[in-house]
Amino acid sequence: MSTTAARPRKAADRGRKSTARSGQARRRSGGIRWDRVSRLALLAVLAMILLSYLGPATRYVRSWQLKRETRTEIHQLREDNARLRQESKRLQNPQQVEIEARRLGMARPGERTFVIKGLPPN
Repeated sequence: MSTTAARPRKAADRGRKSTARSGQARRRSGGIRWDRVSRLALLAVLAMILLSYLGPATRYVRSWQLKRETRTEIHQLREDNARLRQESKRLQNPQQVEIEARRLGMARPGERTFVIKGLPPN
């Protein structure tokens, strides 16, 4: 009995499939294409994920640039510090202080100063 019952069902299913296929073809031409909708939804989700990573990525790049700039600034400040320490040691000598003061145009009290104009700069 099971073999005879299976045969009519197969024949009936074949007929239904052919009508179902033609019905699906009709629906596709004017209906919603769910495969396309799912693809667009997937693309939208992927775009949202990419956008969510964009903010942290830009912050990472900015912090990397800031680190590089800060290292350069620290290097320059250390060089300036070393130069100023050497100058401080040099100015501990009173003779060097007098030489620097005269270079700036200062004179001791009671000294006569002369201003000469038109000299070429050294």
